[in-house]
Amino acid sequence: MRQGLQLLIVLVVVLVGGVVGYSLIFAEDEQPALRLVEASGTVMRIGPGVQGQALAVGDELSARDGVQVGEGASAVLGLGDETRLELHSSSSMRVVDVDAGGVRVELESGRVSARVRPGGGQVGVSSRGRAVYGSDADFTVAVEEDGLFVTQAERGTLRTEGMEGLPESVAAGMLLSAMPDRQAVLGAVPDLLKLEVSWPDPLRVRLPELVIEGQTGPYVQVSVGDGERWTRIRSGAEGSFRAPLALQLGPNRVQVEVRDALGNRREDERVVERERTAPSILGSEVQWGR
Repeated sequence: MRQGLQLLIVLVVVLVGGVVGYSLIFAEDEQPALRLVEASGTVMRIGPGVQGQALAVGDELSARDGVQVGEGASAVLGLGDETRLELHSSSSMRVVDVDAGGVRVELESGRVSARVRPGGGQVGVSSRGRAVYGSDADFTVAVEEDGLFVTQAERGTLRTEGMEGLPESVAAGMLLSAMPDRQAVLGAVPDLLKLEVSWPDPLRVRLPELVIEGQTGPYVQVSVGDGERWTRIRSGAEGSFRAPLALQLGPNRVQVEVRDALGNRREDERVVERERTAPSILGSEVQWGR
């Protein structure tokens, strides 16, 4: 009886020791999982050897996995209880690395919003060698096809990387705009996207082309047109823009629209009258301008 009890005690001690030993050996190897926690619309897994595989809530993503969100759709990725990454409509990104220290993603196109709290690790968002990192912050990053990289710091402080001429940290309430091979710009987040157009006064011209000039935010997309024909340019580092528009004889509805990478829009329009030029006299014949 006593021997049986002793044997039982030994077995219990061995079992407990095994469990404790396993925990000590392997616990540090267990990595947090990056998972899809919310989805709306079309959300696909993309990457090497993956051809448009639909993602479902609960699916795990590893390094080199990509996520593509369709038009009008959205996806929220979670790392533990505190870290969230929301990928907005018509966006795609690739997971570069995920471990106990946090997650880093490469935003290929579109827009992603990050929410990071203490203890949730660091979140880094990069594009073409430029990156921002946050450990206790809320921020949004947007990337466009021509390489525009925009970051809006909403809470906390961000660390920057790969953008010469800028401070190494970006405080809440600041907007960072960077174009390849151009000057990066850091300024306060505006309450409203700026749009100031220098319209002709009066709104009557004789020339066949009108040059529209104005001011908006740095590296903002500017569209100038009449509803059918459009000229699209990007404003400069200081927000200035200049775009030509051909005019027809008579009234022309001239529209100016600006849109930034974060989805903010403003527009303005005027009706500009193109008049005939004054007539010239050649010999005894009157030649009317066109």
